[in-house]
Amino acid sequence: MEAHPTAKPEPWAYALEAIEAEKRIVLVIVVDHSGSVPGVTGTFVMVTPDGQAGTIGGGAAEHTLVERARSHDGPAELTEFVHTENGDGTLCNGVQTFAIVPLGLHDAPAIREILATLREHDSGTLAVGPGGVSFTRGGDGPRAFHTIESGWIFTDRIGLADTLTIVGGGHVALALSRIMATLPFRIVVLDNRDELETMAENGFAHEKRVIDYDRVAEYVPVGDRSWVVVMTFGHQHDRKVVENLLNHDVRYLGLMGSASKVKRLFADMEAKGANPEALSRVRAPIGMAIGSHTPEEIAISVAGEIIGIRNGAVE
Repeated sequence: MEAHPTAKPEPWAYALEAIEAEKRIVLVIVVDHSGSVPGVTGTFVMVTPDGQAGTIGGGAAEHTLVERARSHDGPAELTEFVHTENGDGTLCNGVQTFAIVPLGLHDAPAIREILATLREHDSGTLAVGPGGVSFTRGGDGPRAFHTIESGWIFTDRIGLADTLTIVGGGHVALALSRIMATLPFRIVVLDNRDELETMAENGFAHEKRVIDYDRVAEYVPVGDRSWVVVMTFGHQHDRKVVENLLNHDVRYLGLMGSASKVKRLFADMEAKGANPEALSRVRAPIGMAIGSHTPEEIAISVAGEIIGIRNGAVE
């Protein structure tokens, strides 16, 4: 996919460009938060004297912190912003802890590695401290903020640590790929049909494969960052895929279809020996109840469910 000509600059690219031009650049990142706030832990903005890239949630907090970063002329520091319902013109009521970190030439190698990781759809661990930023490619550090002997450190994952595998490359898969491409997911679309038009049109997926559904498990990563949506063409294909993935270790296995279809399919599978407990872990029908009908509406409902589970808001 090519970037839209009016797209906002990628914050890390913006920072590297400023550093290489010997322009003052300051990272403002939310390292901790509590309550209801506009920008949660991990959100960040890069600030130069005449611009910015990224966001820490907007509103009064962002305005205050951006202006503070523009005038910042000293070492890294931590600061809190307390939100009250009447105090800043919003309905937020919580606390954000920000790190204000000037960046320089010594941070350029880490930022180049971050950009390479993002380009290659990989992931790693960012560390931010009083001395600037560092990055470990392929690392899997947790999002955490704590004090250490030398001051403090904040770590977070960067890149596409989660993989969404969409089995079935039809119109809903295309719509879902388009939506999920705006989120930090590596998107893989699998189908068993050659020369499928919607597969050819899908420029949002990071990987597309034509496979034999009997071997689908070979193409699905395991672990709690693996998300799978089954939306093939036909009940028999759905059944084959679910059977092959039923005991696969993934965070989410969902099946698209009407409630009556799912009930009949699962009853038949159970009658022929499928484990009822394993079947109960399949999210079916997938998606949040928003009365969706079109591929785009269905995709939104599925994306909402996945995001809700990932963020702990949906069980």
